[in-house]
Amino acid sequence: MGAPVMTSRSAEADSPELPKVILVGDSICMGYAPLVAARLAGTATVVSAAENGGDSANVLRHLEEWVLRERPDIVHFNAGLHDLKVSKEDGRHQVPPDGYAANLREIVTRIRGDTSAALVFANTTPVVDERHAARGAGFDRFADDVRRYNTVALGVMRAAGVPAHDLHGIVEHAGSAGLLAADGTHYTPEGNERLAEAVADCVLRQLIIRRYRPLAVPAAGPEAAAAYQSDEARRDAVVPAAYRDVSVPAFPVPEGSAAWERQRPGVLQTVVRSLGDLPARPAPPRTRLVSRELRPGYTLERVALDNGVDGEVSALLLVPEGLQRPAPAIVWLHSSTPDKTQIVVPNTNGGAEALGEVFVRAGYVVLSPDAYWHGDRAGTGPAGALESGRDEQSSLFKFHLWFGRTLWGMFVRDDQVALDYLCSRPEVDVARIGATGMSMGSTRAWWLAAVDERVAATVGVACLTRYQDLLRHGQLRAHGLYYFVHGLLQHFDTEGVLALVAPRPFLALTGELDAGSPADGIRALEARVGGVYAALGAAERFESVLYPETGHTYTPEMRTAMLAWFERWLRPSRPAR
Repeated sequence: MGAPVMTSRSAEADSPELPKVILVGDSICMGYAPLVAARLAGTATVVSAAENGGDSANVLRHLEEWVLRERPDIVHFNAGLHDLKVSKEDGRHQVPPDGYAANLREIVTRIRGDTSAALVFANTTPVVDERHAARGAGFDRFADDVRRYNTVALGVMRAAGVPAHDLHGIVEHAGSAGLLAADGTHYTPEGNERLAEAVADCVLRQLIIRRYRPLAVPAAGPEAAAAYQSDEARRDAVVPAAYRDVSVPAFPVPEGSAAWERQRPGVLQTVVRSLGDLPARPAPPRTRLVSRELRPGYTLERVALDNGVDGEVSALLLVPEGLQRPAPAIVWLHSSTPDKTQIVVPNTNGGAEALGEVFVRAGYVVLSPDAYWHGDRAGTGPAGALESGRDEQSSLFKFHLWFGRTLWGMFVRDDQVALDYLCSRPEVDVARIGATGMSMGSTRAWWLAAVDERVAATVGVACLTRYQDLLRHGQLRAHGLYYFVHGLLQHFDTEGVLALVAPRPFLALTGELDAGSPADGIRALEARVGGVYAALGAAERFESVLYPETGHTYTPEMRTAMLAWFERWLRPSRPAR
């Protein structure tokens, strides 16, 4: 076997500053490894053996030179296609299933014992029996054995807590035509590119999780409260009267359900118009499976959703293992930092365990879509890879304005595209869908619920904002360009948006020291929106909690309250409406 070689295509990718990714596998891996290196150039150094890794016993023999001495950050490894070979001479497998399982366990144990790398196992890709047999080799491979060995491997990996990258399922989903070569085992250039896309996506997700560093928790407690109040008073004093005293029409609270039935259509029309002239969404949803991982207790899929205007909405879908009937679902919407992947990152969203894994363990399907310029959508705006972050946001804002639509309107529309896809999944009970997020994700959640009644319950964390109060406190800068809509304050403030959620359950969880959500504005929203819920006889379905001496953050108490709210309203056999 050859010594490890760099398959990276650029000098930048060889930098010791970059994380190191090891790819271990057979001839299938040899086909996609250089393409993975090209896709991750500048992001990671990709290393793979120069020759075929062979069966699991051979991988185990060469583990020191191929993996351990490299001190990797990520190891994406496979064995199986050689293990399951059946000798035409004696009818025996090259490595029997029990030996295969033992070898895989030993590989995992040694890598974990000698490195701190994150591990991903890639299962064996399909074979076509007749085409393989036509090769005339001294051995056979059979599709039934591929499935059998993959089942054995999955059992080992689940017991070890290692995700299994379902390359077999990805090929089957795409269809082998155009992907599998004439021998029914190896891959065409198109097939190698398809596998490389999936592997690069899986590896990149592991790198994001491994490298994630949470933002600093804002100061809390009495001293923080005093400093906040002092700063607020200083800002208030310098806000010009034209902004401080801006006049916004009061939102009329209906006297009862009949009055609201008459009032609501006009409110909805005003809110929808404020988003701009939004194009119709693709129907039915146009989707593409990019990658799939079989994780302990659930399946994770990365999907790309065509939004029909300017590209794909990248999203993660988490489906609990063993569902017997359609399940409730959560649309989890990320904040301005970082992106959809945070749903599977531990020590975020108010708890040590990744929030997505908390949801799936409770029986929810979860969908987490990227917003514009975040995650996989970074560098896909009007200037392509030349722009990112605020520059890309600004260009997108300008572009959509030319066509009569707001960037925020396109945010909401994309989240509806994601919701369309979620509702198309057979695993989902479409009558029990919740929406939640923190900060920008909170605002995405309650705007989505306002314009789309498929959202049955909503929780907004750390962003419940009344726009005129941002002006009065000099905090317009607290939100990016994406946040703003056309003409809303000519009619009413955000109480009109939130009122559209009624009578569906809505919970807001906000810190009193959150400058982007002034507390006096929240109290005004509580009175008016709460009044709408009361008029509909649904007062218990609206709740707003202001946490004293707490800033713009997601606390464990907030996570507990959020989970309890969804358990209350989405788990019953008849969802609240």
